[in-house]
Amino acid sequence: MHVMITRSKRRRREDDESHRQEEEEDAGRLDLISRLPDDVLGDVITLLPAAEGARTQVLSRRWRPLWRSSPLNLEAKNLAAAQAILGSHNGGPGRRFSLTCPGYYYADGCPVIDDMLRPPGLDGLQELCVSVKHALWDPAPSSILRFSPTLRVLSVSSHRTRLKFEAAACCTLDFPRLEQLTLKGVSISESILHGILSRCLVLQSLVMQYNHGYRRLRISSPTLRSLGVSDWVYRGKEGKLQEVIIEDAPLLERLIQEGLQIRVVQAPKLKITGYLADGISKFGTWVFKKMELVTLPNAMRTVKILALDVSPHNLEVVIDFLTWFPCVEKLHMVLGHRKKLTNVQAKSMNVPRHVSLECLDEHLKMLEVKGYRGNVPQVRFIEFILSNARVLESLEFRTARGRCGPKWIASQRRKLLRRRAIASRGARFSFEPESDHCPPSSVPIKHIHNLALGDPFDIGPTHDDLSL
Repeated sequence: MHVMITRSKRRRREDDESHRQEEEEDAGRLDLISRLPDDVLGDVITLLPAAEGARTQVLSRRWRPLWRSSPLNLEAKNLAAAQAILGSHNGGPGRRFSLTCPGYYYADGCPVIDDMLRPPGLDGLQELCVSVKHALWDPAPSSILRFSPTLRVLSVSSHRTRLKFEAAACCTLDFPRLEQLTLKGVSISESILHGILSRCLVLQSLVMQYNHGYRRLRISSPTLRSLGVSDWVYRGKEGKLQEVIIEDAPLLERLIQEGLQIRVVQAPKLKITGYLADGISKFGTWVFKKMELVTLPNAMRTVKILALDVSPHNLEVVIDFLTWFPCVEKLHMVLGHRKKLTNVQAKSMNVPRHVSLECLDEHLKMLEVKGYRGNVPQVRFIEFILSNARVLESLEFRTARGRCGPKWIASQRRKLLRRRAIASRGARFSFEPESDHCPPSSVPIKHIHNLALGDPFDIGPTHDDLSL
């Protein structure tokens, strides 16, 4: 008996056979990672940048549906790219979303970003970074606030303009899981800011840079470990940050600031602070009057890493700081930078060549000098340190890239070692070029947030684009 096979049936059989062979070939190519459950593979894809995660679809049939359903990890440089990826992604909860909007992508203002952050694929977002330009006094996108219950990391930056946080949207805002917060170039009132901070129950690191709307920043947090704060260069006094008060921060280890008056009442674990200059007036019960030490009931013995922004003429002030922080082991100094201790008379000539300080006698092991040019005041300052630092192990100089040649380095070594009375003969010298783009006293924001980093001031010759 003859069985007639139609052309369509034959084609289906051939397609089925081809599909079966393809699956067998895919199975033969499967590695151990591909045998993992879908949720585990989704976590692997989420750790990749969005473009790399999308490319996993070409690995095999096994991987093809995973990217669209995996938690999103997206870093976009413009609105169009972000919209395209969000439109093709069905996953959730969101893991991380970083959006940078140059001015020419921002003609439609915050409503575009507001709409972009509303898709359900971003529900449960854990990390959100939004950076915009040309947002002059626009309200911050309200959709940012819908992620407050799940966010662990939040960064809102506005360059050369101001994003405004409205009272109606923020007055009852809670961030129960937020560990890291950056606000840069935003407008926010003092009451709203302190209300938000009081409801960040597990906050560990905070950066406040170039903001407007509050005159005092009060820190009272049982969990905060790292704080970076700087002021907006603003001519008027209304809304300008004038004082930072650390009222109660039992776990605070780092205090990074730039030219501000700071009063520390309670920070028993403070280990790292700087860059200190004439803006600081009070540290607990320590009081400076025109940068002359008035009272010294208790030394800040917990501080091990100190950064100063001083003039080499003001050696007496440096001695005061080292008396104030007697257990400093690493000292970072900017010599001759634009910010000077203007309230202090240059009394370096009255300082004896040899002094006895606990810091220099027993603790100081590393000195980094930024902005080094090798002029007479700077050389005299370094000679003073070399004559008195008994346990110094390394001395690192950061200088202009064009100056840092072999002949100039050899000349500086001869100048600095010409004196016989050097307390630490075994100290190592090194000369490195400094960054061409950032001022010597800048500290990358990511270093302030990186709690695993032992020394946030130790940034070498290169700087991050975003610095304090």
